[in-house]
Amino acid sequence: MELTPIFEVVRIKQEIRDMVEPFAAFQIRNPEDARELAAAQIANEDREVFLVMMLNTKNHVVGLHRAHVGSLNASVVHPRDVLKCAILNNAASLIVSHQHRRKDMFLFY
Repeated sequence: MELTPIFEVVRIKQEIRDMVEPFAAFQIRNPEDARELAAAQIANEDREVFLVMMLNTKNHVVGLHRAHVGSLNASVVHPRDVLKCAILNNAASLIVSHQHRRKDMFLFY
């Protein structure tokens, strides 16, 4: 019987890329700003999407993460998926959003 090597995770590296994201200079000042950003990212999806917006201490968006893409009418998200992206992006606060599709209108919560 041959033994397979076991690897120990010593460090998780966060990769920073030199590309400008469309939300990089976006600041959330009120709930309408958050709704607009969420709508721009997930409004046209054919399935439910759970979006996590990560903010710094000045409410500038430092990251967006689609924590889960669900089925036609459900999206099951585990808290660890939300918190992992927040920790890796050094977020001071979070805004979560998902959409419902009803006829021709999109609702955001």
